[in-house]
Amino acid sequence: MKKDYKKLYKEILKEYDDIYKTLDVNSIKPSCGELRKYQLKTLVFCKKILSQIDELNLKYFPIGGTLIGAIRHKGFVPWDDDFDIGMLREDYETFLEFCKKNYIEMPSKKFSFSLDNRSRVWDKYLRKFPNRVIFARTPRHIQIIYGKSLNDCVNIDIFPHDRYSEDLSIDDFRKYIKHSEYRQFILDNHQKAIEYIDKERKENPIYDKNSSKIYYGLDNIDNYILPHTDFFSDDIIFPLKKVKFEDIEITIANKPEEYIKRQYKNYDKMPSDIIVFSHVKLRAGRFSFNFLKILKRKMYRLLLAFVCRKSNFKNNLCIDMALEEIRLRLYREKPDNIYKDLYEKFKEKLEFVKSIR
Repeated sequence: MKKDYKKLYKEILKEYDDIYKTLDVNSIKPSCGELRKYQLKTLVFCKKILSQIDELNLKYFPIGGTLIGAIRHKGFVPWDDDFDIGMLREDYETFLEFCKKNYIEMPSKKFSFSLDNRSRVWDKYLRKFPNRVIFARTPRHIQIIYGKSLNDCVNIDIFPHDRYSEDLSIDDFRKYIKHSEYRQFILDNHQKAIEYIDKERKENPIYDKNSSKIYYGLDNIDNYILPHTDFFSDDIIFPLKKVKFEDIEITIANKPEEYIKRQYKNYDKMPSDIIVFSHVKLRAGRFSFNFLKILKRKMYRLLLAFVCRKSNFKNNLCIDMALEEIRLRLYREKPDNIYKDLYEKFKEKLEFVKSIR
């Protein structure tokens, strides 16, 4: 008998919502099982990388979920499984040069947005260089990985921050990021996108090394996934201070609450929803080479390039409307498949929230 996934999804969603509403972010338990094992394995790797950063006398500060974990849980957020840190550009560039001299490099030209081939390249390099530290500079961060294959690897991500002109407004910055995102999207290949980013940083007058106004670098993923509320001032980040994270000490921003509020305004409350096991799944070998999916992505970028050139980047609303129509036409899914995916996703989430309440 065929399962009615729409009905099953509605039933499990209600159960999930009922339990989720009872969770208190200040009293939830740490994660357990495979996720906890992965967190501790990541921590061992982080100790090694952070000690090298300290030896180079470079400054770092956790961001995103890692910072929330440091403030709220003195360790990993129960549903988080990676380690993210920020650096100012000068330290970021110094550490990048260290990586090139001491780690195995995955060339940026091997990656592209349309192929979405990060997992395949990672797995290839991990199998070729088992238990060697491997890194890649992407248009969104530096990724450092370690393991024998995608199934067992751990990683740490490093995100650059730049100093911007004192007279740059946040509204103008939003427009700049929107324009830059389209440009990188069309270039597609990571190496070409990085070349564009480096050129912008050298030639665009909005960058000012002497300014006290700090924000995400053009090659920082937070620019593309988080709302832009306000810049950071020097005193929000510096001087850094030490706090406990699991069984180690790490440095964090001088005013960590002020920093994280720029990223997540209600960081001290349960989020409206949680994403569970994202990196564990990525490293469980769940990747495939789907020709039809890749073809759709390629078509999407060709159409995007046409739309952007026609509009000359001047009308973002028109571009957004065109993009949405392209997505709907290229990525149509059958309702049964959608509800099956939703049911399986929330079934897994339900078991997780039961374990931490």
